[in-house]
Amino acid sequence: MRKTKKLVTTLLIPSVIASTILSGCGGNNSQNPTTTAPAPTTTASGGSSDNQTTTVADASNAPWELLDSLNKKEGDALTTPRSNYLTYPVDSSEATQTLRYWMELPGNVSKNSASCNDTEWARLWQEATGIKIEFIHPTQGSAQEEFGVLIASGTLPDVIEWEWTSSYTGGPAAAAKEGVLTILDDYIKPDGLAADLWQYLQDNPIIDREIKNDDGNYYCFPFIRGDKYLQTTSGPLYRADILKKAGYEGELVTIADWTAALTAAKEYGVAKPLAFQDANYLMNFAISAYGIRNAMYVDAETGKVKNGAMEEGYKQWILQMNEWMDAGLLDSEVMTKVGRSVIDSQILTGATLATYGAGGGYLGTYLTTAKADPATYGEDFDVRAANFPVLNKGDVVMYGGGSYDYATTSKAHAVITEDCKVPELAVKLLNFNYSEKGHRLINFGEEGKSYTLVNGVPTYTDEVMKNPNGLSVAVAMAHWGRGNMNGPFVQDPNYIIQYYETEQQKEALSIWNDETDNQKTCIPPVTLTEEESKRYTVLNGQIDTYITEQRTKFITGEADVEAEWDNYIATLKSLGMEEMISIQQAAVDRYNAR
Repeated sequence: MRKTKKLVTTLLIPSVIASTILSGCGGNNSQNPTTTAPAPTTTASGGSSDNQTTTVADASNAPWELLDSLNKKEGDALTTPRSNYLTYPVDSSEATQTLRYWMELPGNVSKNSASCNDTEWARLWQEATGIKIEFIHPTQGSAQEEFGVLIASGTLPDVIEWEWTSSYTGGPAAAAKEGVLTILDDYIKPDGLAADLWQYLQDNPIIDREIKNDDGNYYCFPFIRGDKYLQTTSGPLYRADILKKAGYEGELVTIADWTAALTAAKEYGVAKPLAFQDANYLMNFAISAYGIRNAMYVDAETGKVKNGAMEEGYKQWILQMNEWMDAGLLDSEVMTKVGRSVIDSQILTGATLATYGAGGGYLGTYLTTAKADPATYGEDFDVRAANFPVLNKGDVVMYGGGSYDYATTSKAHAVITEDCKVPELAVKLLNFNYSEKGHRLINFGEEGKSYTLVNGVPTYTDEVMKNPNGLSVAVAMAHWGRGNMNGPFVQDPNYIIQYYETEQQKEALSIWNDETDNQKTCIPPVTLTEEESKRYTVLNGQIDTYITEQRTKFITGEADVEAEWDNYIATLKSLGMEEMISIQQAAVDRYNAR
């Protein structure tokens, strides 16, 4: 019965909520692993050497006690894993059972392999830990539905990768209560079987708070974006060569700057100076200038939760978009779904000056395509990144881009299910990724084959960067490691610095991350209660539909935003927007109290 109930509750949350809720997780297990091995010899970094221990150092002589002064404070840079407390591979007498591991099949893996079982990183992970894994994948495109069926099935695999804070009604606490996942407090501690994860969290106390549930319990082995350069990887992009030919020599900082640049491009002959796949990309591009985010956010000045669609800045943004559209600067098709290939073609041919996209899939693709065919696209073809616009020069970007270190929008956080017969084995498998050795392996693959150390930095070899079998860099990376994907590990920024091969891409990372203070306005990793989740889902469905309909009418001019603003706000309130905000505020308050 309990698992039938879980099917009902799990499927209540649609994917749309993932864009507005972030959160942490929890579970429950009564087993308390013992540690009988002697303390390992410590290395200069505070981790252990490779002497023969079977579990973890005895707490009475713990090397981690020397690291207390290294705990990070708010605003400090993140550290990458640097301990090796557990010894791997585990004894063969422990690893008698194959762990069944459920996760979505990553797109870049599917382009070369039918399953993660066929990747090099899966082989390396099993060889390094001595623990056998059988990966199980839902049908691509059907993960949400198959996850619900899995939870209701009555038989769970040993490990599940998922997003537990917004894609499971009631969050991790409900998942623990309903017998889905195991609380990890007995393992994530200095003398526990997840001591390497524990050490990483001591080095990064902000993340330590993020990955707990509201009761202060650990529940998952998290996916962590291990550096600020991994937290904003999309933003405004523009054809710098066209702008130069159009005679525009100013900056691209303010909305006024963008108006002047787009006008110059229009006069030069660019058909659609500003074009996007849909209205959400347009909002991501420019709404931050008006001191708001799309959907829920935290106000930078008050710390209170707000919804962008309710704020005066939203009206001002719409009025500016009206002006751009009336002047022929903004593509009128932005309110419909324009295919990605259409936008790509427009940027490549010069029919569009600017859009919004990722530094890899968009910017990198444009530069690679043009370089391969200069006769078609021009020797001087150049796409560059710009920061999110502001209203006044000197304003700091507060509401554009950004994400939390604990990447709750990724279905990539591993839990050990209560059906797992060997939870200690599963803990050891997952803990490995947060050790110094495991961090390198899971991000980069095998030293000497997929990477080498250059001045101590893992550096991809030609096996990845110029794959002899013709695999793209992204696919080759995904075959050897998980660095360019997600999962239960700390993502290493050295992956993206190499993946972004061009000067323009590296510059984009700096532009989108160095001159911003945007993380503080994101909703932190909060968890809604089961009752809150159900109510929020109901309210969000009708409110989102209304906002989308009115946005289209306002921007196209079908409706007058000035004349109808008061009625628009009144309708949002009648539909329950204020209640939605209060639900989010309560969750943020609980998070802040952790």
